[in-house]
Parts: sequence; structure tokens; C-alpha cells
Amino acid sequence: MQSSKFISTESEHLSLADRIESFKAGFLGAITSVFAFFAIAILHHFLQNMLANEPVQLISSFELSNPLILLIKLAMIGFAGFLFAVTYRYIVRRDRNSHLKSGAILAFACIRSFATVDHELTSLIQLPFISMSLAIAILLGENIAWLAIVQGLIETAIQHKWITAFGSD
Repeated sequence: MQSSKFISTESEHLSLADRIESFKAGFLGAITSVFAFFAIAILHHFLQNMLANEPVQLISSFELSNPLILLIKLAMIGFAGFLFAVTYRYIVRRDRNSHLKSGAILAFACIRSFATVDHELTSLIQLPFISMSLAIAILLGENIAWLAIVQGLIETAIQHKWITAFGSD
């Protein structure tokens, strides 16, 4: 099978230094995600208390009462943050394209949000349309905020040369 001259099927172009930088970005993304999770969970809790008298039911993706569930959620959010940071580093390279950067955040946030909505759909469908839409919008906003925090820290790390951008010499 012959490969295109534009698409390389070889992974030899990824140096050990690039892999280490990706791991550093991923590790930073995982740690940042865990802290962002707690910050957003606290805001979620306050928002839920503010809307307690309203017919809006928030999606319970930030339920923290069970220690085992909390540990599993932290592992998932950390792993998702790791994957996002590594992917983000490869996506943006040295580009100054703000649409590419925000598109990466929106794509990951939509995937995570829609998976949660899919799981909660039977309970959400029973709500009035406005309440259901608000719950979904809040969930999407929380995921965008989380990934924007990770993206901001990765961008800062790249600016300060703690992590090199992909493709840097």
C-alpha cells in the first residue's frame, strides 16, 4: 500500500522530546482539571441552591457525596484533562488562530456534555423545554469553563516555555 506524500504513516517524526513535552502538557492538564472540577463543583452547588425554588433541575454531574464516586469522577476528569491538553498541544502548534483554539475547547466540551445529556435524557425530557434547555446550557457552560481553564494554563505554560509548542525546534 502506497501512502500519500502529504500524509505520513510513520511516527518517526515524533521525537522523544516531543513525547516528553506532550506528557508534561497532559500532566498539567490533568492536575488543572481536578482543581477546576472542584471550583466548578462549588459554583454548581451555589447555582443549584439559588435555583432550588425554580422548576430547573441541574444535571448532577458534580455530585460529591459518595467518596468512591468522587474518586472515579476525579480519575475521569483528570484523564479527560490529560487527553485534552495533549490533543490541544498538537492541534494549535504555533498557530495564532483563535478559531482553532476555541474550536478545540467547544468540540471537547460538546462531546462531554452530550454524553452526560444522553445518560440523563429520560429525566431531562420530563422537564419543561425551558428548564431542560437551561440545564443543558449550564452543563455545556461548565464544561467550556473547565476546558478554558485548562487551555489558559497550557497557553501560559507554552508562553513561559515551561512546555514547548508542538513543532518547535
